[in-house]
Amino acid sequence: MGRNLTLKITFSAVAAALTFVATVFIRVPSVDGGYTNLSDAIIFLTAALLGPVPAMLAGGLGTFFADLYVYPATMFYSLVIHGLEGLFCGLLLKLIHSKCRNSKLEPLLGGAAMALCGLFMAGMYFLAKWLFYGTWASALVSLPRNLIQAGLSVVLAVVAVYIVKLPSLLKKQGVNVGTDKTAAEDVSSQNGEISSTGNTHGQ
Repeated sequence: MGRNLTLKITFSAVAAALTFVATVFIRVPSVDGGYTNLSDAIIFLTAALLGPVPAMLAGGLGTFFADLYVYPATMFYSLVIHGLEGLFCGLLLKLIHSKCRNSKLEPLLGGAAMALCGLFMAGMYFLAKWLFYGTWASALVSLPRNLIQAGLSVVLAVVAVYIVKLPSLLKKQGVNVGTDKTAAEDVSSQNGEISSTGNTHGQ
C-alpha cells in the first residue's frame, strides 16, 4: 500500500511538472496577438496514461504554479478549472476504455471525451474571467484562444495515445500504463507479484 501510494505521488508530480513546463515555456502565438499553450495536451495524456486522480493533480497543481509564476491573479481559477478538466477526462477515458477496449470506437470516443473536456475548460474560463473583469465582452476576448488551445491539445493527445499508441510503446519498455489501471498501480502490482513469488510463507 505504501509503495503504491509513493508511485502514485511520483507519477502525479512528474505530470504536474510537465504541465507547468507546457504552460510557461511551450507557447504558440494565437490570432489575437496572445499565446496559447500546450498544458491541456499534457493533462489529456496524463488522463489517458495514469487515470483521473493523477490528471486532476497534474492539471490543477501544474497550472496553479504556472499562473503563480506568470500571472498570479488567475492561479486559483486554474487550480479548479484544470483540476476538474483532468478529473473528468480521466473518468471518461477510463469508462470508454472499459467498454470499448480494442474497438475502433475507442479512438473516436476518446477524442470526443477530450474535446468535451476542452470545451468545459474554455467555458469555465469564460465564466471565471466574466466574474474577474465584470463584463462578458472582456471575457469573450480570450474564448477563441482557449478553444484553439483545447483543439490543438486534443489533436496532439489523440495522435500520441491512439495513433502513435504511446501506452503500448511504454508497455514495451516495461512501463505498464492504461486507463483501467494507473501506471503506479501496474508497477506496484508487478513488484507485489515478484515479492509473493519469492515468499515461501504465502497467505
